[in-house]
Amino acid sequence: MSTEFEVNLTELENLVARLAGLAGFIADHLDDIDDKVAGLQGTGWEGVAAQAYTDAHRQWALGAREFAEGIQDMSEAAKAAHGRYTRAIAANARILSSGQP
Repeated sequence: MSTEFEVNLTELENLVARLAGLAGFIADHLDDIDDKVAGLQGTGWEGVAAQAYTDAHRQWALGAREFAEGIQDMSEAAKAAHGRYTRAIAANARILSSGQP
């Protein structure tokens, strides 16, 4: 029993671009958020609540950056897969056109 396997290289290429764009978008916005949070310091907001917010933001930002890095890693993996599929298609075409079994 055989099953067909097909890869749409155009869609894979689009996925690579969209994932990379999303990772960049998130990273840029995280930088903006960090700048705004840093701007809260020295405004008179002090005490337990200010410290709790700073700690929570630091933890959240770390997780959000890890998420963005994971998205970038997925983009790079999809890009590598695109290259491998492209080379496999070219190799198969050479074999088929040469008449070799």
